[in-house]
Amino acid sequence: MQKKHKVGLAAAAAVLVAVPGGLVVKSQATAAEQEAEQKSLEQAAEEVFQRRADAPQAYWRKYAPPGGKVWNQADARADVTEVERKGAKFTVDVNEITTPYVSDTYGKGLEPTTPYVGSHRFVFERNGDDWRLVKDLTEQLSK
Repeated sequence: MQKKHKVGLAAAAAVLVAVPGGLVVKSQATAAEQEAEQKSLEQAAEEVFQRRADAPQAYWRKYAPPGGKVWNQADARADVTEVERKGAKFTVDVNEITTPYVSDTYGKGLEPTTPYVGSHRFVFERNGDDWRLVKDLTEQLSK
């Protein structure tokens, strides 16, 4: 009887040791999943910013380019600061950093100009493996 009791205690101790370790692994997996999700949302926001920067009516094209140059292109980046999940929708606070470039009239001598930045709030939802912009709540940020 004592032998069975000792085996039972050893098994119980092994389970108690394994359970906290399992919780740590699950916590790390959840953190990694959230980080990957944030990176994916950051890329989706960056695509939104890049489409806007590439548009003929883009904000940076409204002004004359500096010093006898012509506008050439712009590169947009995104930095997600907060993600809030509500069911299937994700509200994302993100900072935009867009750098317009100028060149000579032949497209040579590409030079960055002063970047512009802005804070945005978007709502995304999954669209297969990608994200779909559901709503732009940026105007509500300033209210």
